[in-house]
Amino acid sequence: AKAGIHASLNARTSVLAAANPVGGKYNAEVSPMENIGLPDSLLSRFDLLFIVLDTKKIETDRLISAHVLHTHRTAATGARPAALSVGM
Repeated sequence: AKAGIHASLNARTSVLAAANPVGGKYNAEVSPMENIGLPDSLLSRFDLLFIVLDTKKIETDRLISAHVLHTHRTAATGARPAALSVGM
């Protein structure tokens, strides 16, 4: 409320934001707000907050990177890339 005025307005806009953790690595010992490093006053404007963590799996990471590189290398030829099968 500003100047004692309380109002409810219809919102027709969606905002999607992404942030990397402070220091480049998520710390499960501290709160999401401390990991993101944005002020609570800004984060409180979002209705939902999703934390997406990338678990380190060397073999899966290699398969994904090989697939991405192969896709980019064959894109100019018009060939369809092979399907990626990763047990996540």
